[in-house]
This record gives sequence, structure tokens and C-alpha cells, in this order.
Amino acid sequence: MHAVRSTHQVPDAGKVRTPMLTVIAPADGRVIDTLPPDTPERVLDTVDRLRSNTDLWRSLGVVGRVHWLTTFRNWLLDNRNGLVRLLAAETGKPESDAEAEFELAIDTLDHYRTHAADFLGGRYPQLSLRPAAAMQLAVADRVCAVVGIIGPWTYPLALAMFDAVPALVAGAGVVVKSSSQTPLTMRAVARGWESIGAPAVFETVTGHDAGPAVLDCVDFVRFTGCVETGKVVALRAAGRLIPCCLDLGGKSAAVVLADADLDQAAACIALGGLAHSGQTCNSVERIYVESSVYEPFLCRLVDEAAAFVPMTGDEPGSGVMTSADQVARIRDQVRDALRKGATLRCGGTGAGHTFEPTVLADADPTMSVLTQQTLGPILPVVRVADAGEAFELALRPPTGPCASLWTSDTTAALRAATRFAPIRVGVNDVSMHIAPPVPY
Repeated sequence: MHAVRSTHQVPDAGKVRTPMLTVIAPADGRVIDTLPPDTPERVLDTVDRLRSNTDLWRSLGVVGRVHWLTTFRNWLLDNRNGLVRLLAAETGKPESDAEAEFELAIDTLDHYRTHAADFLGGRYPQLSLRPAAAMQLAVADRVCAVVGIIGPWTYPLALAMFDAVPALVAGAGVVVKSSSQTPLTMRAVARGWESIGAPAVFETVTGHDAGPAVLDCVDFVRFTGCVETGKVVALRAAGRLIPCCLDLGGKSAAVVLADADLDQAAACIALGGLAHSGQTCNSVERIYVESSVYEPFLCRLVDEAAAFVPMTGDEPGSGVMTSADQVARIRDQVRDALRKGATLRCGGTGAGHTFEPTVLADADPTMSVLTQQTLGPILPVVRVADAGEAFELALRPPTGPCASLWTSDTTAALRAATRFAPIRVGVNDVSMHIAPPVPY
């Protein structure tokens, strides 16, 4: 899935014409920049270069690495306005949302700069638990030379920094494979790292062939994205016997029981599913409601969705989706649901980079809107007989990273929450994936 257009071509050294990546601003359709995609050979050269520099990087020790991260933090702050504008332009986010994402990157740097020594401190040997055994157990950490980060288009700066900063603190080199839809902010950030004179252990790559190439040459992989691609990443990493860590999306569920405060549940679930146009991994993507309160809840939810406006109001970029391909995907999900018997209660149309807040009643598990990740402002509502059926359906794959339970019996809800482990569960509250930080 790519929202870039291969409209320009340039010859490479072998006189083979290579398509250029054209990055388009979702909010107004203008061309922001064009750049050459990274070939597998270019990715391999990049990783080899990073690997050759990691011995020097590790030799600086924690204090030396924190020094460079502090200098890097200062560069980010000095260039805040330009980076925020670039992030807003390539993602289609309003600048207030881009500013919040930038602050998350700064918070990440501050957290690891503050706690680096504690995180990387030595471990005390542990006595063996076997009686009379004359041995001790010591635990040591081994740093991977080069960490590969494959990031999504949803939060291209914050999510990359969440993974890159701890790897750099630990002494690894880092290559970030940015989404072809949103490669520009991280490219600018990597150039900033270079401009401060820091050791050359942080670079970015992009392009359709860059992701597989990263998997084929790094020593550890950190992937954030959809379940389907995550399976491919895991298998490819297993084939090389390298570790990987997957942060996968899914379909976070909300369960509304008969004794819930329906006004509160409808307002909060609408916010949890429609904020940021549903473009977060934790967005509410399916709702299970007990039959006795199904219609009253649905009426309230429709009212909330029909009146929903982004928290940024009329700010440019409010309600814009990053990917036109994603708009087409959720339009197909709505059409599939309607063909299979769902009822459209509000919204349902979209074009370009926008889609209306949409509520689908009478949804059932045969519909793709309940079985495939949406990442859009769509709220499918399923009628269930009782709490047991609601929990059973909410736990069916593809489960999401979080869930919410809505009931006045919080004690029973907390007991039920244990069934969802390791999913994060909110009781009478939704879990927002990326929240604006508290101002300093």
C-alpha cells in the first residue's frame, strides 16, 4: 500500500531508469518533494557503513553517547518549526497534531538520556537456587551492531524515535526504513544528526525494495505495522535467525453492556474511533453491544458521529487522511458491509484524502470491516445476546492492542479484563494510542 506516484525517472550508473518517489501533500495535493528510492545495494552499503562505525560509537560509553543525544535534542528544538511543518505537510495532519508528535520525540530523548545509565548498568550475580550448588549466575547484555526499524505512515517521527533512541543509547547503529508515503521528516532528522558532527551511526532509507533489503542485512528488526506484513517480517527474520520485535495493529474492540452509561459510552467510543480520522493503531474499530440497549446506544453513537469534528476544529489538515489508498480501502470495506446486510446510519462516503465519520449498524463477522484492520473513521456496531457473547467475539482475531469495557459494575469489569491479557483494557475509558503530552 503506497500513496506515492512513480512519475519521474532518472538513469543510474548502469543506465537503468529508476522511478522516483513523489511525495504529495494529502491536504492540498501539491508535490512536496521527489527523491530516488533506495535500491537493495544501497541499503546494504548503508548497513555495512553503520556496522563499521558502531565500535567507535560503543567505545564512547554511556556518557559519550548521551552527550551526542543531548546535542541532537538541541538541534531538533532549534529546528522545531521547520520539522513540524514538514511532518504536517507529508502526513496531512494539522500542525497542532504534528507539534504533539514532535513533543513525543523530545520526550523519548529526555527519558532515555535521563535513565540511560540505569538501563545499561551492570547486573549483580545471582546465587543459584539449587541447594549446595557452588555456582553463580551473571546476566550480561549484548548489543546488536545494527538495528533496523521499519516504520508506518501513521506516526512517522514519533514511532521511529521510540525505537531509534534506545538503540542508539545502547550503542547500536540504526537504519530507519521510512514509509514511502512519509519519508521526508525522518530524512531531515537523519541529516540533522549528521550536521551536528555525531558519529555516523544513524541513517534512513526508503522505497519499495528497501524494507526487504533491511531485513536481509541488519542484526535486529523492529517493525510497526499491520498483522499481514508482520508475519512476513517474522518469517524473514526467522530465516536469518535474527531477533525481531513486532508492534502490530489489529481491531481494537469496545464492549457495551446493558448497565453502561450509554451517553458516556457513545461519546467516548466516538472519540476513540474517530479522532485523527481513525488513523491510530488503538482506534476503536468494532463495537459489541448487548441487545437490550443496542438501539438506544446506536442512536446516541450516530448523534455523536454526525456531530463529530476534529479537536483542532477548522485548522488546516483537520480530518485529512494521509493515504488516498487507505481511503479506497475503507470505502471498499463499507461497500462490502452494505452488500452483506449492514445498515448505514451516517456517513459512508469519501474521496481523495477524506472520509466521513461513519456508523454501520447490523454488522456481523462475515464483513471485512470486522475482520481486516481499517485505520479509518468507521464504527461498525454488532448486536450481541449477552456479555459472554460480546467477550467471545471481541477476543476473536484479529484482536487489537487494546479494548474497552463499558458497564456500571466495575468490579465485574476488572475480573473480565483478565480474559483480554495481554491486551490493554480500559474500563469506562478508551485508550488513545498517541496523546498530546502535558506542556512543560
